[in-house]
Amino acid sequence: MNNYKIILTIGLCTSLIISCKKKATDPITEAKNYSVPTTYEDFDNVDYSGQTIRLDMLKELTDTMKKGNTIGVRVSATRLKNMYANTGNPFGNNTLNTSGKKMKDKTFPADQAMFESYMDSIAMVSMSNTAGSNGVPGVVGTGSTKYLCNKDGIEYTQLIEKGLLGAMIYYQITSVYLSEDKIGPQVSKADRQHHWDEAFGYFGVPKDFPSNTSGIRFIGKYCNDRNPLLGCNEKIMNAYLKGRAAINNDDDVTRRAQVAIIRDELERVIAATALQYLNKAKANITDNAVRNHALSEYLAFLRALKYNPTRKITDAQISEIENYVGYNFYNVTTSGLDNARNKLSSIYGFDNIKDQLRVDITD
Repeated sequence: MNNYKIILTIGLCTSLIISCKKKATDPITEAKNYSVPTTYEDFDNVDYSGQTIRLDMLKELTDTMKKGNTIGVRVSATRLKNMYANTGNPFGNNTLNTSGKKMKDKTFPADQAMFESYMDSIAMVSMSNTAGSNGVPGVVGTGSTKYLCNKDGIEYTQLIEKGLLGAMIYYQITSVYLSEDKIGPQVSKADRQHHWDEAFGYFGVPKDFPSNTSGIRFIGKYCNDRNPLLGCNEKIMNAYLKGRAAINNDDDVTRRAQVAIIRDELERVIAATALQYLNKAKANITDNAVRNHALSEYLAFLRALKYNPTRKITDAQISEIENYVGYNFYNVTTSGLDNARNKLSSIYGFDNIKDQLRVDITD
């Protein structure tokens, strides 16, 4: 009898050990068996119309600001602010006026007033009737290369457009729609699917990207520009596809992994773009118009990096890079640009490609 009890006890313990081992090595994904579509077109109930509208709004806002690149053309701060908040029917496209959508309420809350102050500043600078130069606000450049700059060479059009690329588009993707509050398991599946779709909508690419690059804009455009060196197009698009499929199949392990990929890869795109504009400024350091334009873009992209909740760069490092370049773009030095380039490159591991980032980009 005692032998029987011993054998029975050993058998039960063995079964428990096997069972525990199986559970410990059997993650959720092992029980899942589903396919991942090759395009976003294959998902049901996809709707990111609100994101498309806001990208359209940002495009018209930018076009309005760029009119100030001609001497004598005034830019209205009131109209820019009305476009930002979508009040008073400010858009030429009436569909935007009646959409009920706004850019302002999707902008990082602490920075909304800053963008409105930039709008006041661009309006004031556009009052100048003279060419811009060091200490003098106005239009800088000749021929088709003309940019409205303040007395320090800062182009507010870029601080606003590329700034909102960071504070609205990039922020909404990485910090809002890909957060656990929006797509965590406690959220209904329908809402998780919709929030993920909204994060994709801000990416600004067609549903069959990257085989189709027609109409890409904002972050999607810069992703495609950086793709030859970063190989980011397929990584990001595949993560969007896998993440949506994972949500459809209640696979939180895979979904979280795709969030990490999207955040990391978009951050690399933003950082590499800031570095590329530093390269452009260095290559055109004696050309006031091109240099000022490039540095205004660099500054906006550098500051955009702060909106990612899992960012690699710190606030102190952003300030350090800014200080290397300085805030009067007429007085920038080659050594300052090199220090900024080296610091940014070291943070993101771009040392092997930092000199290859193209400097001929025209936007």
